[in-house]
Amino acid sequence: MDARKGIELLLTQGVAPSDWESLEIVLRAAERGDDVDIEAAIGRLKLARVPKPEIERQYAAMTRAGARLVFRWEDEYPASLRPVPVPPPAIFLRGRLPRPDSPAVAIVGTRKPSVAGIGFARETARTLALLGVVVVSGMARGIDTAAHEGALAADGLTVAVLGTGVDVVYPPENGGLMERIASSGGIVSEQLCGVQAFSYVFPRRNRIISGMCDAVVVVEGGVRSGALITAKWALEQGREVGAVPGFPGSFRSEGPNQLLKQGAFVVTDAMDIVTHVRRIAERVCADVRKRGSDERALIGLDAEAARVYRLLATPTGVDEVAAALGLTIERAQGLITVLEIDGRIRRDDAGQYAHAIPGGRA
Repeated sequence: MDARKGIELLLTQGVAPSDWESLEIVLRAAERGDDVDIEAAIGRLKLARVPKPEIERQYAAMTRAGARLVFRWEDEYPASLRPVPVPPPAIFLRGRLPRPDSPAVAIVGTRKPSVAGIGFARETARTLALLGVVVVSGMARGIDTAAHEGALAADGLTVAVLGTGVDVVYPPENGGLMERIASSGGIVSEQLCGVQAFSYVFPRRNRIISGMCDAVVVVEGGVRSGALITAKWALEQGREVGAVPGFPGSFRSEGPNQLLKQGAFVVTDAMDIVTHVRRIAERVCADVRKRGSDERALIGLDAEAARVYRLLATPTGVDEVAAALGLTIERAQGLITVLEIDGRIRRDDAGQYAHAIPGGRA
């Protein structure tokens, strides 16, 4: 699709979000080299023309950033984002996005988290990434940063949705993180290149975070925080919302505790997310079984899963399972997840796994 024509339309005042339903034909015609009449296409009498140098400056900034413009009707555009209310007509993208059928979870929270909150967000994201779940967040300070770092630590795919242009590093200290995300995952924004961190853009940005995911999990945050805005968008979009319970009276716990009162599911570890959100559970199980060494891929017959189950006769951690059986951490976590979802094992308060029913089936 013609990126310059798309940039021109994004820069043109008077082009409303609803107009983009009629603009696909305009852009396709422009791509063929045809002369197009934008006013006629969207039923406007007069639109202020954007100076060509301004279009070229934006195009050059996008190119320097290594980004591209993806329109709503193109295959690369996130499929889950198309049906949400007022989806972005186009997104600027650096890197790559996950496959449309990939499960995704947003982990969000305060920019001023506790040490425990940072550790929880990082470890939860790491575990989800090991299971093949895409971790989405906003690359803000605090919980967002920890979530991205956790996913990268597992060599997983993470997507950062920015409130700035994709060429703007915000916060400034996250330049290295931004490059790591772009090299293995995706950097997304609906804002034009060069747009700085204006407070009014972030609430709208949050609808993209929730729209790209199966569930949104709030780790810490106040009742008026951006994380709660993301949770509100998620509910409006029909997504699941989870929250990490916190100590009453802590300002960081006000938001999650309020969500729990309103019906959000409780999140105390990554498995709470996987087991609660059915679409994620089904896809994680299917993926783990598909990658199994036994083509029958049924837990009752899978020799590898049976070996894991037998080892868990006494409480054992994921790392110990992997070391004892010569498995990768990713593979061990995946098999343990399937066994847990299947009801054969359980996780104790120390984070170790053991048989749910003494003498249960292998």
